[in-house]
This record gives sequence, structure tokens and C-alpha cells, in this order.
Amino acid sequence: MNEIINSCADWQWNVNSWSKQDSPAAAINHFLARRHTGATEHSERPFAWLCYGQRSDATAVAAYRAYRDSMGDEGLFAAVLKAHGHRKADLEEAAVHLEWQAHNQPLSLTTGWAAWRAGAASSVEAMFQILLGQSHNGSACQLYRACFDENLAAFFEVVSVHVAQLKVGGHDHPYLHGATPDASVLRDQVPTAVDDRTSRGGC
Repeated sequence: MNEIINSCADWQWNVNSWSKQDSPAAAINHFLARRHTGATEHSERPFAWLCYGQRSDATAVAAYRAYRDSMGDEGLFAAVLKAHGHRKADLEEAAVHLEWQAHNQPLSLTTGWAAWRAGAASSVEAMFQILLGQSHNGSACQLYRACFDENLAAFFEVVSVHVAQLKVGGHDHPYLHGATPDASVLRDQVPTAVDDRTSRGGC
């Protein structure tokens, strides 16, 4: 990946919440909305939103433009979704967050998986939908982006396990058996077996 894109886009993800139009999420939302609606006018708008988030950095805007000229919109937004700075990919750690996501944001996994199964042309949407389920957690999003960059197919293999489980009823959860939340117990953030309350250390 272009190192300037990696650095600039990672910075843009990390300093702007998803609710801000400075976030790459705004640009990718416009890009995907255009695809879903078949829009033909204002084709520059998604790119313009991406550049808006770098409006004070002419070098970043120039890098985005050059990458887009070379790789197209799809290539540019795929690179933005894989931008992770110096974060190391760790699929085991990502799997912990994906388990949380299966309990709390399952639709993000099923829609992301459906897009992934649709083929390479939908890889931007696949990555974006998965990230959307962790939009509150900047660290998890950066970790996912690092995993996307290192081995996207392996990441979606983990997603597929959770989607398969959802198809047969979803993961079991201690809360459904009378357990009450305890913020000091990691299990309550990433649930495991019903009788596992004391087997893990506090956060």
C-alpha cells in the first residue's frame, strides 16, 4: 500500500469520530450509497468528502488524488479501509472483538459477509459493514484495518464462523440465563460459558 495513504487515512480515521463528516466513513457512505442507487451525477462527491477530512493537508489531498487516478474510486476506498498506520495485524485479538460483535452488532457481520460473498467488486462494502459494527471502538477498527491489509480472506473466514452460528440461532449468552452485568468481568464484554463468571480476571 502507498505509505502516504496508509499514514494519512489512518490519521483521518483515528482523529475523527464516525459521526463527523471529516471521517472517511462519510466518504465511503456516499460512495456506497451511489452504488446502491445507481447514481450517475456528482460522481466526485465521495472523493470530495474524503478530501474534506484532509482540507488542511495539501500533501494528503494530492496523495489521495494520485492514488485515485491510478486505482480508481474502488481502489482508493479499499486502501483507505486498510489504512492502519503501524498497527500490527492480530487475527486472534480481532476474533475477540468479532465475538463481541456477534452478540451486539450481528447485522454488521451478516451484511459484511453477504457483501464478501458477492465478490471482489463488493469488498469495500464488506469491509465497511464489518467496521460499522465497531464504529464506537477506534482501537478495534484500527486492528480490523490492519487485518484487512494483511489477509482479508482469513479475516472473513473468522466472520463466516459467527455467521454460521447466527444461522442456527446465534451464540448463547449468560444474560439469557439470569446472569447480571459486571463491568469488572471480561466475560461481560466478550461473553463465554454460563458458568465462567469467576474463571477470568478483571479488566
